[in-house]
Amino acid sequence: MIAVQTETLVGLISGLGGAAIGAGGALLGGWLQQRHQVKLDREQREQARAGVLEERGRTAADKALGELYALRRHISTWKGAFSTEEQNEWFQTGYSLADVAELNAALIPEADELRERLQDALESARDSLHADAWYSEHEPYLSASDTEHTIALLSAYMRGDYLPPMTAREERASLAREMRREAAAEEEAHRYSSTS
Repeated sequence: MIAVQTETLVGLISGLGGAAIGAGGALLGGWLQQRHQVKLDREQREQARAGVLEERGRTAADKALGELYALRRHISTWKGAFSTEEQNEWFQTGYSLADVAELNAALIPEADELRERLQDALESARDSLHADAWYSEHEPYLSASDTEHTIALLSAYMRGDYLPPMTAREERASLAREMRREAAAEEEAHRYSSTS
């Protein structure tokens, strides 16, 4: 049997132990480095996605705001002495501008409250366009007021401000929308229960 000196044996064990600890440390360090890099990459992707969403939102909001300003200019063309054909054309143009503004606002990402508020405010504006086109004898006060409120909503969102409070007409439109949503849900539940 070969006799190994104690010092040699201790040195060999220390060397192997140190190599094992060094290898373990290198593996742990590599794993921590890789984990940190994955986290940084994820944060960069999230920031890039947020930047893309913000740009899309800004573009859609700009388009919607442009349509709202066009609607406001259109409302100012109202005359009390319109013929029936002119009234119809004035109403249809205003209605179309409101629709395009709502379509663009629907494309604003991560803005659920704004989209619902704009939907309700534009519904009020459409109703007031109808009232002003067919029943107003003077100025189109209702549609001008509702359009100004809708512009204020979208402008506040774009500035990052709090949204202005609901007008009474917007509240009515919101309640009507909620009632339609509940009625549709009840009808769907009834339809589902009757087919089961």
